[in-house]
Amino acid sequence: MSNHIPRLLKLAGPMILSTSAISFMQIIDAIVLARHSREAVAAIGPSGLAVILFQGFLFGTAGYAGTFVAHSHGRGEAAGVRSSAWLGIHTALISGVIALFIAWPVAQLFFLAGHEPQVARDECSYFLICLAGSLFPVLGSALAGWLSGIGRPVLVTIVTFFSFVINALLAWGLVLGNWGLPRLGIAGAGLATVFAQAVAAALYVFLFSRSGGLKDKVAARFRWPELKNFLKLAMPMGLRISGELAAWTLFLVVIGRLGTVPLAASSLAFRINGMAFFPALGLGQAAGILVGHARGAGKDHEVPGITWQSLAVCEVWMLVMSLFFVLCPGPLMSFFVGSGPESAQVVETGIMLLKFVAFYCLFDAANVTIGCVLASAGDTHWIARSFFVCGVGFLIILGLIDRFSPSLVAEWTLGTSFVFLTALLWFLRFKGERWKEVKVLREAGEVLS
Repeated sequence: MSNHIPRLLKLAGPMILSTSAISFMQIIDAIVLARHSREAVAAIGPSGLAVILFQGFLFGTAGYAGTFVAHSHGRGEAAGVRSSAWLGIHTALISGVIALFIAWPVAQLFFLAGHEPQVARDECSYFLICLAGSLFPVLGSALAGWLSGIGRPVLVTIVTFFSFVINALLAWGLVLGNWGLPRLGIAGAGLATVFAQAVAAALYVFLFSRSGGLKDKVAARFRWPELKNFLKLAMPMGLRISGELAAWTLFLVVIGRLGTVPLAASSLAFRINGMAFFPALGLGQAAGILVGHARGAGKDHEVPGITWQSLAVCEVWMLVMSLFFVLCPGPLMSFFVGSGPESAQVVETGIMLLKFVAFYCLFDAANVTIGCVLASAGDTHWIARSFFVCGVGFLIILGLIDRFSPSLVAEWTLGTSFVFLTALLWFLRFKGERWKEVKVLREAGEVLS
């Protein structure tokens, strides 16, 4: 069996830095908001997940163009690469307009969650701003997929870190009113995020233009049959992403019914979990690109080796981070909160929650790696169906716990079990090799109907 780890790490390095920058951006927001108010810290968890919930479907769908790009790149078809990128661009433009129109009415739903009034107002404000600006991250996702699919993730890293710096500086100014800027609280965090995403999208468009992508009139032509065929594979991936985020958003909403301290501690636990998750996601995405290249080149026999070796690397990373969470929970939680009696309660509760995080990270390696591999192989319909069944079961049990015996420990135990179950399902599906029956491209390089 070939050793795919050197290729994986070469490709994964920039992608790990890119996905980690997302985590750092969230951490910076949490740190800044902690200096504004505890209500803002509590609100950023549900509202942040809710933003990604809606945007997750959009950029999961548009970003799937990267899979088509990787398959076309594996075949050596330059025209197919540009056509695939434009499928993502068209999807981003359409979905960005839709998000703009639904932002305000959907944001009002936070007032029905039963949270404290100020927390609900903060949730509504952050969600409204970020969802209205969805065009920028969705377009960025499509073009980042193009760069990754052709094996140039370093450029994605550069753009991501540039936007991270912009977000951090603007958040510090707009949330707290520094440098002569207005003190806008959590609304300032939302505006900083949208502006940084707009800058990133503009840079991606510039790079795509420099490659000749905007001048290729044939590739840029809107063709509904091709877009429809693309969406048949891409939308299930978007639905799976948004479905997973919906489950975890509702998880935080239910926890919020226990009080502000459990919600703040859970929100911070998810932020800290990002330190482990986003680098793992970078590894998984790199594995998916290698799988796309292999399948595009007709080398399905290389896919198992890529998958198991990538999973081994990811598992080592998650094990290291799990030990870190277990051995240093107090300093990690204390870093994000201020002083005072309620802050001490948040830290104490968060220390307990990080034990759950450390445990489920060991299973999340399979979730991330094998999930990315199956998606890149084109097995998106099965992924969406199976996750829907698991997600509905998870939410039903969560609702029963909330109704009859609300408990933070019980709810986090359920969440950990959910991670384990989905990891097991992805593992069994990949071992069954049904993904080999899915074809992403025609023999001529066009999308399957």
